[in-house]
Amino acid sequence: MARAVRRAVSAAVTLGLVTLVVFALGASLPGSAEEDDERARPLPPDYRAAVRAQFHLDAPWHVRYVRWVADLARGDLGISLREKRPVAAIIRERLPVSLALNALALTAIVGLSVPIGIAGAWRPSSRTDRILALTTTAIYAVPVFWAALLLQWLFSVRLGWLPLFGSGGVAHLVLPVACLTYGGLAYVSRFVRTAIVEGTTGEGGRVARARGVGPVRFLVAHGIPQAAIPLLTLAGFLVPRLVGGSLLIEEIFGLPGLGSLMFQSVLARDLPVVLALTLLSGAATLIAMTGADALAAWVDPRSRRVA
Repeated sequence: MARAVRRAVSAAVTLGLVTLVVFALGASLPGSAEEDDERARPLPPDYRAAVRAQFHLDAPWHVRYVRWVADLARGDLGISLREKRPVAAIIRERLPVSLALNALALTAIVGLSVPIGIAGAWRPSSRTDRILALTTTAIYAVPVFWAALLLQWLFSVRLGWLPLFGSGGVAHLVLPVACLTYGGLAYVSRFVRTAIVEGTTGEGGRVARARGVGPVRFLVAHGIPQAAIPLLTLAGFLVPRLVGGSLLIEEIFGLPGLGSLMFQSVLARDLPVVLALTLLSGAATLIAMTGADALAAWVDPRSRRVA
């Protein structure tokens, strides 16, 4: 119980510091949202003054931050400076796309990494192991924006098999999920391979071999369990990588998710939306990492003594 309370307090402090830094940086940028609107179309002085009064833009940034925290305590994320709508409503509209994209990518990474890692660990340093190591390292080195453009050209422009961009169905998520998956797949599969090799070459592995345990049973009984617990922890750390990667992927493929919303809001200096998305992504990251640690502790009670 005390450990859970400490983690909750630590998470709250971390989120508070993150939002404070983001708010201070956003407030220090030159210009503001209503000035961008004025460049697009001239605004009457009285309308501009009303906008600044409505959003308290003339108040010091720390005063505005305290007001934002007070509104947040009431469940109010504020009003978008760009769309003039509640931020919560905008996030609800965009959330399903990002959830589907990241959930599919995480499932693909974990689901494909395990068999690839097992294949490499079956005979360490064999030709298969070396080919898998070379392939995954080469894939990991490919920049995501270059991979996205290449996949768009091949499967959308050249072959016409998949949509080029936009949303509307599962087919629109195939290329974005592939781009969001391959980097994590490369290093997670090598992680699984290393963990299995360490589990099968330790003292327990030598004892099992001496007892005449078959290779398949040996791998299932000693290798895979050795990799399961660190894989659970690593899956929690994949969440911030996927959240950050979806910002670029959604913008490239024209997906109306939270990543493209963050990109557009930063360009428009829409601070209420940027703060809400920062809070949401930070909370998702902390929840995922804490949940992964708790699940690992449930699977292996020995890890509870570490913290």
